[in-house]
Amino acid sequence: MTQLFTTMLIAVVPAVAQNKEPDPMIELHARCVDDAHCRFHEGVTLNIELELRNGGSEPVSLPLEYIRQRGPSVRVHDNHTQRTTSLRTTLAAAALREQLQVLAPGQSIRFSIPVKPQDISRFALRPVDVSLEFSINLTPGLSGEDADMVSSRLRVVGAVSSS
Repeated sequence: MTQLFTTMLIAVVPAVAQNKEPDPMIELHARCVDDAHCRFHEGVTLNIELELRNGGSEPVSLPLEYIRQRGPSVRVHDNHTQRTTSLRTTLAAAALREQLQVLAPGQSIRFSIPVKPQDISRFALRPVDVSLEFSINLTPGLSGEDADMVSSRLRVVGAVSSS
């Protein structure tokens, strides 16, 4: 009897985990502001707009000012060599972590992130073909598996010169 009970318990646990209510649906979208095709021009800053959107059906409280001031973590991945590097993040006042604001269903906030040309050109082979991955920790102060992360990726390719 004990053996049968153990087998049944193991069979039931995954079913319970699968039926758990999903967490609120916070999405991160990224786009190049000046060029929809995200073409890299030597010496020109890429202006990226990030949109943090509540795609769920419930309001979500987030430290939006902290997220805006700190900005995302940015990783640059060279698609030629498969090498990846991380760009420096901005510091934000830790007290802002506690100042929560509500993001209603369907509501979003947008903010701009400049990616300097040297952040790409000193790292990527020519022609430039990199992926920029933007990540935001929605639960600052938590890390690893405890953190609630959202991310978005953009591909940036070298502009064809017209000479």
